[in-house]
Amino acid sequence: MLLPKALAPRCALTAALVLTSVFRSQAAPAAAEDGPVRLGSNENAFGFTPKAEAALIKAIKTGNYYNRDAVDEMVKLCAAREGVPESFILPTAGSGPVLLMTAAAFSKPGVNVVNCAPGYPQLTGAFTTYGGNIKYVYVNEKGGADFKAMLRAIDENTTIAYVCNPNNPTGVLADPAELRQFIMAVPERVIVFVDEAYLELSDPGIKVGTVTPLVKLRKNLIVSHTFSKAFGMAGFRAGYGVAQPELLEKLKKYYQGPPSFLAAIAAQEALKDTKFMEENRQKYHEVRAMVCKEFDKMGLKYFAPQGAFVLFKAGMDSGEVQKKMKAQNILVTRPFGVAPGQTGYEDWVRVSIGTKEEMDLFLGALSKTLGKT
Repeated sequence: MLLPKALAPRCALTAALVLTSVFRSQAAPAAAEDGPVRLGSNENAFGFTPKAEAALIKAIKTGNYYNRDAVDEMVKLCAAREGVPESFILPTAGSGPVLLMTAAAFSKPGVNVVNCAPGYPQLTGAFTTYGGNIKYVYVNEKGGADFKAMLRAIDENTTIAYVCNPNNPTGVLADPAELRQFIMAVPERVIVFVDEAYLELSDPGIKVGTVTPLVKLRKNLIVSHTFSKAFGMAGFRAGYGVAQPELLEKLKKYYQGPPSFLAAIAAQEALKDTKFMEENRQKYHEVRAMVCKEFDKMGLKYFAPQGAFVLFKAGMDSGEVQKKMKAQNILVTRPFGVAPGQTGYEDWVRVSIGTKEEMDLFLGALSKTLGKT
């Protein structure tokens, strides 16, 4: 059956969302006490604020109502956090919909998006769904974005320049000054999309690294945030995009709706409980440093991690490592977002940061897999 032209983009976006959901369900099976140690999907093993749990228990009884005020209040808090008017905030079910809407709004046959390689593929994958092309720019020797090369890659057909900071899957944090210079140097007609999904977990933190203040200066800048990672709310599905209202209007043509009222309530409590967030950050920093120290002892090369994961060189085919680790009840993942023909990542593996106990299990299984002591 042929779809009306007005509905085709929305259906294509829905298909992209379904594919994303399928991928996630394969990568992250349902949690179970006797299930595997889940270190492949960057889920927060340290959990979310107890204040959100208390608020959710209280709110669940009102589930027979729409409770739209909950999303409005979430928007107010997000705007206050970012220092922008409420009209600059678009609430979504996680940050993934912001990436997908952007791809839908600015992709068509003959245009391209510029992205790092390896780099996060959700936006770029959807971009190709709509007929666009990807221009890959290899990361530098440290695993970070090569902004000079990205600028050179932008041509008259480029509609989006995408930056995930810290980069996923390498975990490398961009220099704040270099990133800001890049954003302002990109031609004004090109959309710059900065994905800050893991920025709270970086050593400097969100306040130092965020480029959200530039949204007021550059009309074609989108910054996305999620409650899935540092806030520990992956299952709730809450996030938001930050951009000037005129740009958000272009995305809203493909809007799939806001978070549920329960997700919005959980997000509110997460934003308010800054003490819990800082404690969560410290846990990540401590365990991340411990894993790197053990990698050093094992003689394993890795990229300097600033997110919820570490990408390391196993010295064995990554698929084989993944298979052997799964046999020991540990889930890890292979690197993604590698450019066609790009070599050198066949034996690299990405492991998410879990609790110290989980990482001890991981390190023991990895030593057995690689034959190291």
